[in-house]
Amino acid sequence: MRVTISLDGVKLIDDSRKSYYRRQKGNSLLSFPNDFTVVDLETTGLDSTFDEIIEVGAIRVRNGNVTDTFNSLVKPEEEIDEFITEITGITNEMVADAPSISKVLPNFLSFVGDDIIVGHNVSFDINFLYDTYLKLSDRYFSNSYSDTLRLSKRLLPELKHHRLKDLIKYFNINAERQHRSLDDCKSTLECYNKLKSLAVEKYDTLDNFYIENKSKRKKRLDLSQIKTAVTEFDEDNPFFEKVCVFTGVLEKMKRSDAAQLIVDLGGICGNSVTKKTNYLILGNNDYCPTIRDGKSTKQKKAEELKLKGNDIEIISENTFYDMLNM
Repeated sequence: MRVTISLDGVKLIDDSRKSYYRRQKGNSLLSFPNDFTVVDLETTGLDSTFDEIIEVGAIRVRNGNVTDTFNSLVKPEEEIDEFITEITGITNEMVADAPSISKVLPNFLSFVGDDIIVGHNVSFDINFLYDTYLKLSDRYFSNSYSDTLRLSKRLLPELKHHRLKDLIKYFNINAERQHRSLDDCKSTLECYNKLKSLAVEKYDTLDNFYIENKSKRKKRLDLSQIKTAVTEFDEDNPFFEKVCVFTGVLEKMKRSDAAQLIVDLGGICGNSVTKKTNYLILGNNDYCPTIRDGKSTKQKKAEELKLKGNDIEIISENTFYDMLNM
């Protein structure tokens, strides 16, 4: 929230809404382009509304070959806390003389141009770039992107987790450092090339991979039909006799597994938001091509009902796990 004072008085401006509605965000591509730029950011946290970029890394690829790299530390406005330093190895001393994001971002954007962006869980990086560029220039970062996380889930469904470190281990990649931008770009590029080869191995050609995955239509899961073998419930748990609905893709588990947990606690799962819904649990909608304003139809319906006084709570996936004590 930002406060401005003018002749008209004091105004409260919700800057977070600007970053949340990414109407001009590029398309998520399930593809292996030959020309692209691998991108990875290090940040002071997970929320692009409040947190800052502290390192930018990129690798330009043309016809499968590396042609150039970009790397820069960024001096944030706020100090880097010890937790982030422990994860990334980036200290306040390291960024003390680094350029600000207002200096780094134009050079980075010039380097990237109109390239397709490749990264691991790249929607995180795209959102930070989009919101930061919008704050600094009132312009949009609209490059389309291909995510090795999404590709790996299609090609390696047997893996329990699809984090970058999981792919590095699976493909036996020699990664000297993790959570530094350029090093993660190099690891991501190796994973990308391994996944591309795996797609050809499994589908004979990349065209077959595209056709097969484009034509796949997941059978609609009827969560209301999920049953439980549990006969005694803890009536004090927050989901007991509550109607829960999901929207978006959950990061930690399948929607059916999450729904089973709710039903096993004595809760009820629904497929759509109605006046009877008590909880709407938000997953990731970034891969849904029909959503351009950051909110699914279910979320809009839930917000509408909440404004009318209905007993409905809209919670994040992490809050859902906290309520489950997971």
